[in-house]
Amino acid sequence: MKLFRDVPDSICREMLGSARPRDFKRGDFLFLAGAAASEVFLLTSGRVRIIQANENGEEVMLRIDPPGELIGSLEKNLQGTRNSTAEAIEESKTLLWDAQTFETALNRFPILERNLQQILEQRICELGQRFCEVATAKASSRLACELVRLLKQIGRKRNGQSEVKIPHEWVAEMAAMSQFTVSRFLAKWERQGVVSVRRGTVTIRNYDGLRRLCQPSRQPVI
Repeated sequence: MKLFRDVPDSICREMLGSARPRDFKRGDFLFLAGAAASEVFLLTSGRVRIIQANENGEEVMLRIDPPGELIGSLEKNLQGTRNSTAEAIEESKTLLWDAQTFETALNRFPILERNLQQILEQRICELGQRFCEVATAKASSRLACELVRLLKQIGRKRNGQSEVKIPHEWVAEMAAMSQFTVSRFLAKWERQGVVSVRRGTVTIRNYDGLRRLCQPSRQPVI
């Protein structure tokens, strides 16, 4: 777990002892955009998606968090309210702290503050990479890069192969393209033996081939 990387056992025990368990069913919300940022969650099992909406209510999915991720400590604005929504996409278990308890722990234990800063830096780096891909890469490259990221984040082994269980429309949101475009490229790559596709799941049959498809175009996207 990233939050507890290199943290002494005594601090881990104290933090875990001060947390409360909370379980979520598929479709439950951990929190909603606009609500007070009153709790911090550590995902111990399941998966949670983070969503943001614009002024017109149009939603875009920022990421999917696997077990071990910290949720709720960074998804807030300067006014102390949520700037995004967190939804369980399968049965999920969490440990939670109230925001004040978590903030006190960060002040007491600098190593936790350091780890939280590293989590923030990683997320900013990923968002920057995705922005660069949207601005400079062809749709096929963007989709391949997004699948590589998703494979690292939420990929699972099945029958000796790696798969990403995610609806095509969510992949489309994260790769900034239409669902039709996602389906078209996946069908093409399936014929080439790079992936195999079934409803809600993409199985990676040729990881090196997918990585080669991830090579960005040098021409700007207009």
